[in-house]
Amino acid sequence: MPLFARKPPLPADLHEAWQAFLDCAEVIEGGRRVLLGVLPTGRVEPAPVGVGTDAVRRAITDARAWMPRWRVQQLEDDWQDCLTALDEAEAACDEVDEVAGTTRELEELLEAVQDVIEPLDVFADAERAWRRGWKLPRDVGGSADGAPGSADGAPGSGGGVPGSGGGVPGSGGGVPGSGDGTP
Repeated sequence: MPLFARKPPLPADLHEAWQAFLDCAEVIEGGRRVLLGVLPTGRVEPAPVGVGTDAVRRAITDARAWMPRWRVQQLEDDWQDCLTALDEAEAACDEVDEVAGTTRELEELLEAVQDVIEPLDVFADAERAWRRGWKLPRDVGGSADGAPGSADGAPGSGGGVPGSGGGVPGSGGGVPGSGDGTP
């Protein structure tokens, strides 16, 4: 008896949903990176925080447009969690803008940014659900349908949702300039 059971390949009718999920995860990660990139680090003058929150809002708008394309019965709970996370992150952007405009305390700003970043980690959870259920399409340099990504078809160089272990600098994950992949 085999020690590990093989996962079934992703059914062909779910390939488009998988790619739509990757599109959502990639655009969300792009917004997260811009937001983290505007945080003050060292002696470098950062871009205004509003640039980061605007990028996250645009990413959320784009992701919402793609969400229906990856809604599949087998991952309904994960889909709902991602949809809720988009709402939470978008609402938290207003708090980041307010904190950035009213205080110079870095800790307060980091806490507000954490409230934007943290809910979006559910996209990494959703990706793990995809991977638990099926053997996903592979192709060197992209997914089976030629979309950009790593060798396992997911965005980023490490496979999977980029920055899914990230966070706010100083909170244990995603420290700028640390070589962990976040700006």
